[in-house]
Order: sequence, then C-alpha cells, then structure tokens
Amino acid sequence: MIGRLAICLGLLWGGVVVGSSSAWAQQLSRSEVEQAVGMRLEIALEEAGRGLFVAALSSPAELKLPDGPLSWVVEADVGGWEPGRHTAPVLVRVGGAVAARLQIVVTLKQRIRTPVLQRDFKRGELIKREDLELREVELSAPLAERVSDPEGVAGKVVTRNVQAGQPLLERWLELPLAVDRGDRVRVTLIRGGLRIETTGVAMQRGHVGESISIRNTQSKSLFEAQITAPGEVQVRGW
Repeated sequence: MIGRLAICLGLLWGGVVVGSSSAWAQQLSRSEVEQAVGMRLEIALEEAGRGLFVAALSSPAELKLPDGPLSWVVEADVGGWEPGRHTAPVLVRVGGAVAARLQIVVTLKQRIRTPVLQRDFKRGELIKREDLELREVELSAPLAERVSDPEGVAGKVVTRNVQAGQPLLERWLELPLAVDRGDRVRVTLIRGGLRIETTGVAMQRGHVGESISIRNTQSKSLFEAQITAPGEVQVRGW
C-alpha cells in the first residue's frame, strides 16, 4: 500500500543473513540501510505510477540492532510526492518491536513524456504540427503550467526563446496576434438591423475575442471594439 510499506527482510548482508538466529547483534552500515530503504521506496513509487524514482538517498548513520527478524516501514505518503528533495520517516522493527527511527533524506526525479519542440524557437515564431514531438525527459523539480497534451499547441506562437527538447509551459504560448498596434482594421458597427462598415486604426494589439481601443480615422475619436478575425473588429449597440 502506497504511503506505508512494510516488507520483512531475508536478505544477505555481507555474508550474514539479516533476521537469522545469529549469536551477535546485527550491525548495518549506512550503505546497507540506504539500500534497504531505497528498495522499498522504489517499490512504492512504482506502484504510484507517476514516473518518480530515487536519484539519491542519504541515511544519517549506521545501525546497531538486537538479534531477530528485521522489517522496515517507510511512513511516507509517496503518492503525493513531487520531484525534488524529501524526508522519509522510517521505522526499523526487530521481531515486531520498534528498534530504531530514522529520517532518510531522499532526492527524487521524474520521467515523463511531454511535448517538446524539435528545434530552437525564437520569440514570436509560429509552431506547426511538424515542429512537435513527444519525448521522455527527466524532471528534477515540478513544472507548474507544463503542457501535457500536444493538441492545441500547433498554431500558437512562443512568447520567449525556447530550446529544442525543453518541456513547454502554457505561459510560453499564445495565439498569434490578430491585430497589432497601428494596424488599419475593418470596423463593423451593428445596431438592431443596421449594419455599417468603416475603417479605423488599432491603438492596442490583441487576439480574436479580445476588446481593444480603435481610433476613428475621420473624427479621431476613440471607441472600444471586439476583434472578430485578423484585421477585423466589431462594435455592437453603439
């Protein structure tokens, strides 16, 4: 079960079977502790199914334990972990009794398949479908606003320079400008059944669906209009 994993050991440590009825106390080195805890974390992370894996693990010290069968309990909700650094509380039991409590520092990475660009892009370039591919990458930290679905990426432009193979973020993408500042636009005015067409100059840049300020080329007055298509705006109820 994710978040609390207890598996009894019957492993061979340097020629000594841990958990056997030996006549001396059990002593585990830091590397042996890390191996035991790391194995259990990997099982739990694999069950979580999010592509997380242990990149590094550090035990605070070696262990000296009484004789008896040894088991480990990782008391962490690994299903909610993200790539990065975490502290995992671990109980070590001998014969069912708690013999040690550890705080293990764990560094996780995450393997994901994510949309990336096949070449470097400069700010303002338009992404075409053939520019995209799904590629497996490793994350060392969570990426907020990461694009997980390539659908909808083609036809957008990048708002910054983006390197090939770099996971895409939503804030790096936007629809192409339908109107730029200073563009002459066709203005359609609608009031009831009346429809008038004229021209104006855009005082702002914008995308389809956005409202921008337009200057009348004759009266020089300003009014708000909604962009309906590239180079076209509409005013209702004027």
